[in-house]
Amino acid sequence: MHVDETQLGDALDGNTDAITAILGVFGPLIRKRARHIDRRNVEDLEQVGREAVWRCLRRYTGTTVAEFVAYADKSLTGAMMSVCCDMRYPDIGSGTSRMWISALKHSAGDLAEAERLAMSGALGWKMRPEAVRAVHEAGRPAELLTEDLTAQVPAERSNGAEATLRLLLRGLGSQQRTVIQMAYGIGEYARMSDSEIAAELRIPVSHVSSARSKAMRRLRKDGLGAWLYR
Repeated sequence: MHVDETQLGDALDGNTDAITAILGVFGPLIRKRARHIDRRNVEDLEQVGREAVWRCLRRYTGTTVAEFVAYADKSLTGAMMSVCCDMRYPDIGSGTSRMWISALKHSAGDLAEAERLAMSGALGWKMRPEAVRAVHEAGRPAELLTEDLTAQVPAERSNGAEATLRLLLRGLGSQQRTVIQMAYGIGEYARMSDSEIAAELRIPVSHVSSARSKAMRRLRKDGLGAWLYR
């Protein structure tokens, strides 16, 4: 990524064209960071990243291009991670959810290994057991949902992941069921981001995140134990 020194100076002075150009230069980096943090909500996170760079242009007091790039990268990554934590775990503090997401990434999605890393201090910090339990109750990452639920269904009761999820979804309220179907591309729906779901259902994005979180808790607490094996 190459940031022109003169262009950066103009952007810091408030030149609209220069600001637009700087945002364009940061585009690939923003997209890369967004995909790494949450592949399901790349477009939403990219917007968060662009807004973070724009704020950096207003606040930066340094003198070199390299310092600005490092400052902006740290700021946009932090902003996107905060939003990701709020979307995935709306009922959990951002500090706790950030640590858990970090543990998941270091464990390549292995939940048992993530728990070990989170509670052992191997990553330079340590989560309390009750904090790990709270994150589990709040809901697991989207990419693990289908595999996690399907794996718990006996082979003789399953006609594939799609049928399994349809069975589980019967116990949800209509809005929670629709949000889950849209979020994970179940049935007639293609996979959609939270903002796309919000626009389709005409509800705030925060309501989508809350509905998804509550639905996942229900699927794991009530669904698997109360009526999946009946």
